[in-house]
Amino acid sequence: MIGIQIAAIIFVLWMTYFSYLHFRRKEFSFTEFIFWQMIWAGLAVVVIFPKSVDFILKKFSITRTFDLVVIVGIVILFGITFRNYVLLRRTERRLEELVRKEALHG
Repeated sequence: MIGIQIAAIIFVLWMTYFSYLHFRRKEFSFTEFIFWQMIWAGLAVVVIFPKSVDFILKKFSITRTFDLVVIVGIVILFGITFRNYVLLRRTERRLEELVRKEALHG
């Protein structure tokens, strides 16, 4: 294993542990816990066996596994950012409505 793989495995183990802690503290449901465990396990497989995703690399004309991981990571981050934006706007609207009702009915 090269240095980046070792660092990635340490990261996967660290995040697996943190997912477990959040589940134990009841901050994650069982479904969320399983979802995150699958994400971390999938990342571990790609890190340990980078050739396991060669069929995806060939299909999209990507030369290195690391490039695929970076591309997927960026796409996921954009998705999460959009979802957070939508949730924030919804929360702001609800807070505005609540403040408006309280101000009028005080």
